Amino acid sequence: MADVLLVEDEAEIRELIEDAFEDRGLRVRSADSDQAAYAILDKEARSFDVLVTDVNLGVGTTGFDVARRARQLHPTIHVIYITGLTAQLSRFGVPGGEMFPKPFNPGELADRVTEAIAPGSRGAH
Repeated sequence: MADVLLVEDEAEIRELIEDAFEDRGLRVRSADSDQAAYAILDKEARSFDVLVTDVNLGVGTTGFDVARRARQLHPTIHVIYITGLTAQLSRFGVPGGEMFPKPFNPGELADRVTEAIAPGSRGAH
């Protein structure tokens, strides 16, 4: 079973994604802000296989910043960004990070996370 850190500031979206992840057998820990994500990462970064983060987290830093911090602490964590701003990935995203464009089906996102951590997948970069 894989461990996922989900960073999403909108409660309704976060809950839908959590349900979809749990339905796929993923263990999910959620943060509702950049600061909550940093606190979790500073203590537990290496316990996560995948970071799924919204790019626009409302107040504070962005999901790009959260991903950079995650990679500092855990260089092989797989990063998936959820956003409607896909053009920004190459400019601000971490190497090997991927975009999952909005709008999306939470089940499809859960499937992508499962594929990302499957043996033989391209894994994190």
